[in-house]
Amino acid sequence: MKPALPSPRTLTTRLGTLRFPQYLPVTTYGGKYPLDNLVRPFLPRLASAVMVSYHYAKQAKDHPGVPMFVDSGGFASLFEWAAVMERDGLGVIELQQLEVKEEISPAAVLDFQERVADVAFTLDFPIPPALAEAEGPLRQRLTIANAIWALHNKRRRDLPLYACVQGWDSTSYAACSAAYIGEQFDGIAIGGLVPRIKNRDLVLEVVRTVRSQHPDKPLHVFGLGQPDLVKTLFEAGVDSVDSSAYVKLAADGISWGGRRTGITESLSPLDRMHLALANLATASQRALPLGFAQVLYGRQDLAQ
Repeated sequence: MKPALPSPRTLTTRLGTLRFPQYLPVTTYGGKYPLDNLVRPFLPRLASAVMVSYHYAKQAKDHPGVPMFVDSGGFASLFEWAAVMERDGLGVIELQQLEVKEEISPAAVLDFQERVADVAFTLDFPIPPALAEAEGPLRQRLTIANAIWALHNKRRRDLPLYACVQGWDSTSYAACSAAYIGEQFDGIAIGGLVPRIKNRDLVLEVVRTVRSQHPDKPLHVFGLGQPDLVKTLFEAGVDSVDSSAYVKLAADGISWGGRRTGITESLSPLDRMHLALANLATASQRALPLGFAQVLYGRQDLAQ
């Protein structure tokens, strides 16, 4: 899981300095994913930081105990009831479900991040293949505008801010990344690669291009935390990835190496929690707390 050569880059947060590379487990607050609530108290034992989406972070009643990266919630722009709109040169997301209307704006996101986050990301708009031709240029232009606005309106000096990069091919990703050259962002984050994961040549080309344009800044990639890809990304120059794969695999009774327990239906919530922790320990290259290791590996059906 570790790169051939350790990354020399670090990131200073109000909770201390993070040394890269880092696998950031995604966690959610609220009741939609109950397994997350079981796993979260143990995350500080197995991870140096966590990732929480804007939507779920708003439901948090406590802090995870390690630096909390809070993304912008820009993924909501892909919902069928969502629309990306331009207002005063910036991009906002309008969400309309039945009688309920909600808006996600750069100002709202930044204000919330400055209250709760330890690391923040600018409001971006993913560009899936189906939207590339119709909305790609608009979404990218507004992603850049939002990033520059957030940089110049950030008030908290101890809040690292990552600029988000979105595109639909190698050229457009390079153009978006180039817009941040010379700007004083604390890091760069690449989004929109999940639906392009089958084209690994493109993914790695985008990563290497962005890394070459920002050689000294921490580089994050959203959502690509699959077991067989993390090491490759780290070797290509990525400093951190975030993923919910560790817990999604556990929910399906699958270990990080891809092995199924064979008893998915009979797994209790506690069994799935143990499996999620084992998956995370493997992903983050850390040892399980002794008590959990004894319980987990005492179950031969889970350890196989």
